[in-house]
Amino acid sequence: MIKGFIFDLDGTLADTIDDIGWAVNRMLSSHGFPLLERKDHLANINNGAFQLIRRSLPEEHRESEDFVRSCLSEYEAKYAEHYIIDTYAYAGIPEILCKLSHAGYSLAVLSNKQDKFVKDIVSELFPNIPFAEARGQTELPTKPNPTSALVLAEKMNLAPKEIAFVGDSQVDIRTAINAGMYPVGVTWGYRPKELLVAEGARLTVDTPDQLINLLAKGDS
Repeated sequence: MIKGFIFDLDGTLADTIDDIGWAVNRMLSSHGFPLLERKDHLANINNGAFQLIRRSLPEEHRESEDFVRSCLSEYEAKYAEHYIIDTYAYAGIPEILCKLSHAGYSLAVLSNKQDKFVKDIVSELFPNIPFAEARGQTELPTKPNPTSALVLAEKMNLAPKEIAFVGDSQVDIRTAINAGMYPVGVTWGYRPKELLVAEGARLTVDTPDQLINLLAKGDS
């Protein structure tokens, strides 16, 4: 029986890509590098900020870890100025979070985005939702490593099998499987439904309401 939900943030709870892209392009522009389009930013996300920046740089600059880290620092400074300007919660998400919370489900957020930005965005977009924790990238391994998901399970006082892990990417589905959680893919995010199913999603949902219509009825 599902008793709790861990949600990915980017592409699952909120559309964040335009703010991410703005900051990436400001960093690239400062070095005279070609700017990227939305589709490029979408292709580069999901594996943490360091990999986002590495993938965003021209190929000849990706192998220098020191240079990538320098560019990452520039990106983070820019993103800090613009992380909640064009970011918004997907339609129906605040309502379904309220329903799940009021129904007694424990809720948490796990993202590969930097921890500070995860906490700030979640607090800004969902101020009335009592998440057990909103956790981003820390010293722990990034998703799909299950470590952070299992830390959240402990905070939620739930066994992994009692938690639905909800996300829009193959990284989220792999995290759920690695952690022994119920993998749920959302189709309104940044990756296609076919990819989520191929990765092992046991359920895909096309609208937020389907989370309560299906899982909250005891699908496990």
